[in-house]
Amino acid sequence: MSDNLPGNVLKCVPSQKNFSFSENTTYGCGGVAETAYFPRTEDEVCRLFDALTKQGKKFFILGGGSNVLACDGVYDGAVICTSQLDDISFKAEGGNILIDAACGVKNARLMSLCKKNGFTGLEFLAGIPATIGGMVYMNAGSGTYISDCIKSVRFYDGKLHDISADECKFGYKHSIMRDIKCVITRIKLSAKRENPYIVEKNIKDVLAARRRLPRGKSCGCVFENYCGVSAGKLIESAGLKGERLGCAVVSPEHCNFIISDGERSSDVYRLIQRVKDRVYEKFGITLKEEVCYIGDFK
Repeated sequence: MSDNLPGNVLKCVPSQKNFSFSENTTYGCGGVAETAYFPRTEDEVCRLFDALTKQGKKFFILGGGSNVLACDGVYDGAVICTSQLDDISFKAEGGNILIDAACGVKNARLMSLCKKNGFTGLEFLAGIPATIGGMVYMNAGSGTYISDCIKSVRFYDGKLHDISADECKFGYKHSIMRDIKCVITRIKLSAKRENPYIVEKNIKDVLAARRRLPRGKSCGCVFENYCGVSAGKLIESAGLKGERLGCAVVSPEHCNFIISDGERSSDVYRLIQRVKDRVYEKFGITLKEEVCYIGDFK
């Protein structure tokens, strides 16, 4: 893919200057990126990956904008937005259904496909404000994870790789794709047939449960649980429920949520560090963030 790179590849891919993180992330805060690119095909995203790498340019892959916190000011790199990589199809495979999706397909669209056609096994993902690529990258879920439904993943790191679910080395909030600089391009998921009304009910039940989560702008859970112990309970036990720093507050409803009611990502970041410090002082435990950072925080 890197051979015969067109010199104008960056000009051929749709782009946007001064890309706003506050408008394109669930935290609703942060500054801007110098440039964001919107590749339309797998070939374009691979060539874009090569071109930016060849230039030595920093870049970040952005899907649905959840589970990320972008720096204030200007991020001196590029953003590759996967929103236009959104084709999805399915076919019968034995007694199962094989769903083939590009990385930028939104989870809400996946749920609509399952509901309309009576595909079951993925309803536990309902309500997660992410793309399929982002959910695979982070192995989204709680108790049941998207890795349980994956047949294969395709990613690009200078070469295209098609790997099985076992080769992805999925773990708690982890996949092998987190360990390397790459872009996930396609995912194949397995589902089963079911009465569409049952699938719809399952999705409604999951969404009803999610409505009990804290409201407000957040990335969802900030920290991974520690050895099976709830990070939220550790944070609450450290006396941090309702702790505020500027426009950021530890949710009194669920202490693993940090809510932003302003525009400064720096406040959110500093509160995350305060929580980590306080939990370590109290219990000798270093919490690990789920949230991914874009840019430099000082």
